[in-house]
Formats: sequence, C-alpha cells, structure tokens
Amino acid sequence: MQADVTHDETSEEPWPPPGPPPSINDIKAMAKSGVSDDVIIGNIDSTHAVYNLDANALIDLNNAGVSQKVIAYMVNTANPVVAQAPPAPQPETVVVAPGPDYVWVDGTWAWNGGNWVWIGGRWVMPPYPHAVWVGVRWERGPHGWHRVGGDWR
Repeated sequence: MQADVTHDETSEEPWPPPGPPPSINDIKAMAKSGVSDDVIIGNIDSTHAVYNLDANALIDLNNAGVSQKVIAYMVNTANPVVAQAPPAPQPETVVVAPGPDYVWVDGTWAWNGGNWVWIGGRWVMPPYPHAVWVGVRWERGPHGWHRVGGDWR
C-alpha cells in the first residue's frame, strides 16, 4: 500500500528532492547509449553534482565517448577561479518548448581548464513544481572570475 504524501508549498525543501548525482560511470553509460549532451548536463545540473576530475578521469571520459561539451561542464562544477573574463554570451535562438512545464535555461560559458567553452541554452523540466531557475553568471573576485548560480530555487 502506498502512503499519501503531501507537500507544504511554503517549505524551502525541493519537492521532490533531486536524485543522487550521476557517477562518472553513469555519465559514460548515458553517452554510450546516445543520451544527448543537453540531457546529461541537465541531469548533472538538477542534482547539483560536483566533480573534481584528475587527468586520468578526463582521459577515461574522453575515451568512453563523452563529448567535450559534457566534460567541460563537469570540470566547471568544481567552481574554479579563472584569471580571464568569459567572452560575451553567444546569441541563441529559443525554439518551441517540448512541453508546457519546461523552463528555458540560458546558455553560459564554462571553463574547461584551458579555454572557454559555450554550453548552449536548452529546455529542461524543473526538478519540482514552481521551481525557478537562477541562471549562471560569472563574477570577478579578488583572485579572478568565479561561477555563481546555475541552480533551482
């Protein structure tokens, strides 16, 4: 028997809570099975995953067929401080939403450890009802540029 579950909409806890972050093996499996970059990145985003990838992990992901776009996004989850400012945002064409509950997430620049990589905007399904996307921005601090935002509230 399934219990009735209710959710207090005044609660600050996400409903439902995000699932566990995808492991490196999960990401390799998704890439191998043909899951799109945008879906993989959306999964990383929605679970607030953080990856601290060493050279061996980067080589392993590359050899497993994970795209440079996804690898760059994973590297950027560790929130590096970057000496140079990101380029101006690239213009994007927003296509028709795939469904009524989807939210547009603007594209952003990601630092891949050696240069800037553009991560294009995409439609995503919010992780819980009434979720609001707070976009990514890069702010200059005393030691360089760092990523701020890129999460659901």
